[in-house]
Amino acid sequence: MTLEALRTTWPPSRADRTRAVNEDGCAADPAGPAAQWTYETAAIGFVTSGWFEYASEDQTTLAAPGSVILGNAGEPFSVRHVDTRGNRRLVVSFESELLEEVANEAGVRPRFEHIALPPSQAATRVFGLIRGLSQPGGKDLLYPLAHAALTACEDRAPERISSRDRMRVQDAVSHIEEHFGEACTLQTLADVARLSRFHFVRMFGAVVGQSPNQYLINTRMRAASDRLITTTTPIAQIAFDVGFNDISHFYSCFREAFGCTPRQWRLRT
Repeated sequence: MTLEALRTTWPPSRADRTRAVNEDGCAADPAGPAAQWTYETAAIGFVTSGWFEYASEDQTTLAAPGSVILGNAGEPFSVRHVDTRGNRRLVVSFESELLEEVANEAGVRPRFEHIALPPSQAATRVFGLIRGLSQPGGKDLLYPLAHAALTACEDRAPERISSRDRMRVQDAVSHIEEHFGEACTLQTLADVARLSRFHFVRMFGAVVGQSPNQYLINTRMRAASDRLITTTTPIAQIAFDVGFNDISHFYSCFREAFGCTPRQWRLRT
């Protein structure tokens, strides 16, 4: 695919270059042409809402809430929405010198080899680092964030999915995003998607890149990590509010996602 007639560079001029993290968003026009841009600097974006096709010159992916999109300096890309809700992203730009320093220490190339990470534990860790980076004194997290993005891989083989099945999975994802504090059983999600449980699990994995339960846990982890650094709510109450009835399970999932306890996360950020 060749991307022609690039409209402008990205990030747009409205982005605050003094901020470590910017929030960006696009209005949706599924019937219109794909919006085309080129990256001024290397950047990553965590998708907080919306579904869209994201493409570089040689790769294409369907970005869902919980995905991380990646772009290299000077690289053209396009965005085409697949619903009418637009999208929102938390965006971090990287200077080339920082990427080169991190890449040299990690023994990898100083560029992103893939255009996106699907919703996953790795993507959830990226979200946590971005949220920590946005807090006062969080700029040191640029280095582990760059390392996480440079060394993560997305090796899923693409599977052909009908537009109807994709929309059904989108309905289930929307249900999880809105009701993650509730039970969200497999049967409930399959009913929302209007699919059998077997077909739902297979389609969900093909579209989103992980199982429904994994996506639910990572959604809860993002919500918990956010509340830990933006509120003084007791940790046990946060665990209950985001859907965990077992505090030890909450601690285990949190440590696996972020590499520290909830208390350490709150104190660190």
